[in-house]
Amino acid sequence: MKWFGLSKDDIPQRVLRVLLALTVVVFMAFFLIGYSHPYAENPDFIEPKLTSVLLIFMLLVVMGAVAAAIWAIVSSMRRRNGTSQSANGVPATAIAVSVVLLTTLTLVASFLAGSNAAMQVNGVEYKEDAWLRTADMFVFSSIGLMVVATAVVAVATIRSHFKNRSK
Repeated sequence: MKWFGLSKDDIPQRVLRVLLALTVVVFMAFFLIGYSHPYAENPDFIEPKLTSVLLIFMLLVVMGAVAAAIWAIVSSMRRRNGTSQSANGVPATAIAVSVVLLTTLTLVASFLAGSNAAMQVNGVEYKEDAWLRTADMFVFSSIGLMVVATAVVAVATIRSHFKNRSK
């Protein structure tokens, strides 16, 4: 099946490359165009000119990721109706359940471990417990899940290397 002249296997690679290029462009623009712009109400603080562009871009990326995840779940459930729970010897269902459980466990654990100590940002004190813990949850979860993803890729690469070497 071809979609815009691309095979089904080429689409994720192209999407990744486009998303990576857009991310690089948006972040470079954010830091290079008016980053040191002084804040109008208090010149001691900076207000980068492209903050709204960066926030909108990140919101669109998150919304796209959520939409892609929902689409993947729905299409996977439609395809599975009565079929095997592994594809080509890969335990797809076990992997999917593991990812959901690990992500949920990471979010809950990092929320509970998050700090509720008040913070001062741009002269304003933030001390609402739930939001402070939520911010820590996303920071800690992102770091933890990146470490886990890196470890999984490293183990798979090493395993593949040794498997190909023994042939």
